Amino acid sequence: MEYSPELTGEEVKEVHKRFDERQAVYRDRGLDFNAFREFILDKAAPLEDGILELGTGTGYTTLSLAREGYRFVSIDTDKEAIKTTAARLAYDKVLPNVQFHVMDAARLDFGDGSFKSVIAVNLLHHVSDTGKLLFEADRVLKPGGKVVISDFNEEGRRIIDAVHAEEGRTHDHPMADRPGIRSFFGARGYKVREFESAGHWILIGEKQ
Repeated sequence: MEYSPELTGEEVKEVHKRFDERQAVYRDRGLDFNAFREFILDKAAPLEDGILELGTGTGYTTLSLAREGYRFVSIDTDKEAIKTTAARLAYDKVLPNVQFHVMDAARLDFGDGSFKSVIAVNLLHHVSDTGKLLFEADRVLKPGGKVVISDFNEEGRRIIDAVHAEEGRTHDHPMADRPGIRSFFGARGYKVREFESAGHWILIGEKQ
């Protein structure tokens, strides 16, 4: 279901303020989320319009893609997450670049070969059945397209857990199964490259 949240000017300003404050907390710990997204886009280049982002989440990747001028689709099951991200995009005046859908990444409503790239950053550790999600990512990706998947490595997880603990919260999610993800795409003939940076690992697969 396509979703276009209604936003007020005050909401946009407040979300931007919270975003800057949150970003600073992690940057001081060694996780610069904006710089990392730039690193991902550099390694994944060239990309074309026709991108599907799995997991809008807190919007760091969505904002980075929109700032680069890409026009793309971003999905999440959480309407509030989408609304927050939309406000962040509105502040930078790049909201028209993104079409949001409320949708489960393991049950995509898009046809086979619908997208030139599929991107999922810091999503897989939230997913209980990654096999279904990876199958769907492969299904909707065109031949010759790219899948870009990234998640926290041990350093990144340590920083995330420490910040949450200081705030009286927990981050009770398992580490994403990097070897299993690599094996999934390798078994399907993808040409796979891997990188490490800023508390994350990155896998970029080209569909043959």
